[in-house]
Amino acid sequence: MADDDDNPFSGIPFLGDIASIFGGNEEQLWEGARQAANQLATGGKLEHNVDPVERHRLSEISRVAELHVAHVTGLQVAPQLEPVTRSGWATSALETIRPLMDRLSERLKQPDPASSTAHDPFAGLLAMMSPMTVAMTAGMMAGHLATSAFGNSDLMIPMPRVLIVTANIADFANEWSLDVDDVMLWVAIREHTMHAVLAEPGIREHLDRLLVEHVDGFRRGDPMDFGDLELPTSLGDASDPQQLQAQFGEQLQRIFGNPEMLLGVTRDEHQSISQLETLICVLTAYVDDVVAQAGPRLIGGFGALSEAVRRRALTGADYADRLLGVRLTAEARDRGDSFVAGVIERAGREGLARLFEPGGLPTPNELVAPGLWLARLDLPL
Repeated sequence: MADDDDNPFSGIPFLGDIASIFGGNEEQLWEGARQAANQLATGGKLEHNVDPVERHRLSEISRVAELHVAHVTGLQVAPQLEPVTRSGWATSALETIRPLMDRLSERLKQPDPASSTAHDPFAGLLAMMSPMTVAMTAGMMAGHLATSAFGNSDLMIPMPRVLIVTANIADFANEWSLDVDDVMLWVAIREHTMHAVLAEPGIREHLDRLLVEHVDGFRRGDPMDFGDLELPTSLGDASDPQQLQAQFGEQLQRIFGNPEMLLGVTRDEHQSISQLETLICVLTAYVDDVVAQAGPRLIGGFGALSEAVRRRALTGADYADRLLGVRLTAEARDRGDSFVAGVIERAGREGLARLFEPGGLPTPNELVAPGLWLARLDLPL
């Protein structure tokens, strides 16, 4: 808990109490975030463990997918896929993104010298709020994703285990009148491939660097930058402390209900955004190509299933994508697909495997010019 000398609100009723709470135990904040994630993932309903029959079925499907992915890609493929509940996936996703969110929290604590409210007590309060707000934002993001995620690929950040949300797969299969085992096999091929790709040292290091640069592009903006929130810009805007408390509580609820108000308007544009999008475009298109090679051999009705999944990807919520900078529009996906097709046309799939060479990832300019990318790789070092 912060000392009174470090607390700019220590002499002010209500604000001093809130500032002290925000300076509390960080682990308690993240435990609250975990509870929020689980609550959102389950809708507050009782959640049963994964059925042993489903676990055995996924184990068999996983082995089939593993063999085909290894044959098509030549990459080292993870041994097994692990079925989890929605809350289990949300907890693992939250643990995975926490280092980035902690970095973001520290970033948002820093005052912006150019801000007109750099020395405003209310701006200081918002800065002190950042650990709590970021933790709760991360919790809601993980819980929101868990309601529809098939597996790790829906987060696009490497996770230590390959997790599959069988309940979401069953719901999707039922919604589209698809065979659940076919959907499970499609997901298994995709998850094995994506995990193998992200495990490649060059890919992992590049992705980690871009995510850190992306997070470092956030800054704490002026209080009035929060979209249409009507926060007071100084303590003098409210003569009655109770009125200020009620107004602040209202707006705080809106921030938690729509975290983009906090984070979406405080990110500086940076070259890492286009580089991150380029990387995700290429990796997604590469994985799609592997699925397109292996899937038809194993899955009946592969075309209808692929179309249903494509529509899901384009209409899914972008809650997490906006925060992490990996939202792919239809146009972005088309660019990735065109790049992969262009490389295969010019150099075959052996040429596409050069993505995993040192320095083999394309730049944003090369994404729309696969021939230029191949030419660069052939230049002497």
